[in-house]
Amino acid sequence: MGLGTSRLRRNVMTAVMATALAVAGLVTGTITAASAALTCEVTYTTHQWGTGSGGFTAGIAVKTTEPVTSWTLTFTFPGSQQLTQGWSAQWSQSGARVTARGQSSGTGFTIGFNGSWTGSNPPPTDFAVNGVPCKVTLIPSPSPSPSPSPSTTPSPVPLRIVISPSSLTVPEGGTASVQVRLNRQPPGNVIVGTARVAGDRDLAAGPPLTFTPDNWNVPQALAVSAAEDADTANGSATFDSRSSQITGSSAVLWAATEQDNDGSSTPDVPVDNPFRGVTGYVNTDWTANVEGSAMEAGGTAADRIRALKTVSTAVWLDRIAKVSGGAGVTRTLEDHLDAALAQNAGYVTLVLYDLPDKDCWSLVSDAELHYSENGLNRYKTEYINAIAAIAAKPKYQRLRIATIIEPRSLAHLITGRNTVTCDEVAQSGVYVSGIRYALDKLSPLPNVYTYLDAAHSGWVGWETEFAPLADLVTSTVRGSAGGLPSLDGIATNVADYIPTEEIHLPDPYLAISGVQVRATRFFDWNPMFDERDFATAMRSALIAKGFPSSLGTVIDTSRNGWGGPERPASVSTSADVNTYVDLSRLDRRPYRLSPCNQKGAGLGARPAADPVPGVDAYLWIKPPGESDGAGGPLLPPDTDRVVDPMCDPAAQNRYFRSAPTNALPNAPAAADWHHDQFMALVNNAHPAL
Repeated sequence: MGLGTSRLRRNVMTAVMATALAVAGLVTGTITAASAALTCEVTYTTHQWGTGSGGFTAGIAVKTTEPVTSWTLTFTFPGSQQLTQGWSAQWSQSGARVTARGQSSGTGFTIGFNGSWTGSNPPPTDFAVNGVPCKVTLIPSPSPSPSPSPSTTPSPVPLRIVISPSSLTVPEGGTASVQVRLNRQPPGNVIVGTARVAGDRDLAAGPPLTFTPDNWNVPQALAVSAAEDADTANGSATFDSRSSQITGSSAVLWAATEQDNDGSSTPDVPVDNPFRGVTGYVNTDWTANVEGSAMEAGGTAADRIRALKTVSTAVWLDRIAKVSGGAGVTRTLEDHLDAALAQNAGYVTLVLYDLPDKDCWSLVSDAELHYSENGLNRYKTEYINAIAAIAAKPKYQRLRIATIIEPRSLAHLITGRNTVTCDEVAQSGVYVSGIRYALDKLSPLPNVYTYLDAAHSGWVGWETEFAPLADLVTSTVRGSAGGLPSLDGIATNVADYIPTEEIHLPDPYLAISGVQVRATRFFDWNPMFDERDFATAMRSALIAKGFPSSLGTVIDTSRNGWGGPERPASVSTSADVNTYVDLSRLDRRPYRLSPCNQKGAGLGARPAADPVPGVDAYLWIKPPGESDGAGGPLLPPDTDRVVDPMCDPAAQNRYFRSAPTNALPNAPAAADWHHDQFMALVNNAHPAL
């Protein structure tokens, strides 16, 4: 679950559509007789900043009475507005006329854009889809609040400087930049200056930046340069950014590292750990959705949410069109890699998830390819070959490309025994053949790193599954052209919720009133309570079978924080073993195998390299806020109505009938933005935002 096809990204304003008609007036268009079969409604939401001039973000949610697979949306700016950037469509502007083109699979789509304005920013009202005028709901940017009364309103949060990322790499002889903004509107102009306080003197930053009450939240680039030198070291420096206009302590410390170019003209790949010493690619498709949730949340929550827009998340390549382009895709693999270069990112994480007949154990598989329909050949030629050809381009030679290969596929061959679909997959050998081919094509590329998915502790932690999976991983990789050294590592907890560490339950064999804690209802004799123990144990088992000692692991921490008010502060003192476990465990699910849009889950540890021994990185592989699958009681209007019961909040758990699914209600289709889930993840984050 959580591994469904990543469809056309819903824009940031999807979550406001259900209430839009109740909170705003309608501007009604007319439908021509020739187009009477199609009617449409548009919800136009804006968030603007500046006085006299400035910028704005707009979300456009469209509903149609008939399915529209290929659409053209048009409207006219009534003022001086200019389109600056758009997403989830192909955007263009001619004079005041704006056109957005795209494709969808149902009766609705959501898109958005950023723009600039001078004088005023009146909303457009002449929206049309394929030439048919639409009813329009306008949700304007909220007016500034009146000056609060000191006697009734608490003091504002302290004014501070926000810098992202907190560390970056600068090529020797070149420049890079960090983004600087303020956390709230200042009463007057604020000048932010920066000085090097320690480290390599060849690194310098500046000039000072000025923020006004109008542009305080518009990030400005602070240039960082690395002078040419004769040494061969990657020097680093610590910088201090502060402002004398901010009362109290305003200092923000951040770091830069020089990427040396002396002594060798070869790229700094391969390396032992691709995540070490560099920043990850920030997917702007995801951050656009984050911005939409921030706008909807408002207040101080918006600042906390917007801080996440610098976090790196993985790019899911779950169909061929995601690689080379096609229906419903606005950003191809090459587009993402080009964007990573533009950001000066050091690595990008790609999830390869398109094996024929994938997800064989699921009740609802959305496999694009099928073995019986020449799927394996298409997987090789149209998918893997295309990925390898793009990754091998010279312009990406210094970009570290970490691939997460086919989540849960090999585990399905272990746990899916005696199910018809998985038995057919095992007999065809399509999973093993496809993974070997991916390793054959990708592992020889010096800038590509291969991490094969190894499920998670809650699924294959029992010895009856753990050992067979270790054997299957070994035999699969050994059969590739490069053998065991062709694998750089394993990935665990992908798109799941298992805590990295169950801090109050370190010993699964501890006896409470004579009963071991692993024997409780929740753990069901599984001795693997958390992902750190599972990941390092699987790594050790694979090394014992002949894998190089350099084999690494990555753990998906995007949704395993389990913070918030329900997080237990200490171990239980109960003498009843089940009560002891239930009151001590961080994982708050009623049953451990509950994989869909889980209540109570929170953002986990932010992506970081070398977090603990034996782990290359914590990563956000599943982008937080993207739905695991459609769930009731009300289905999304554009869903195909194929719903996994595990996503139904009113259903019982497929794997343990006495427990509910624990799924959040009203979830959209898999990979679409789920604002309610995202807000729950933010509120339950650990570490807290």
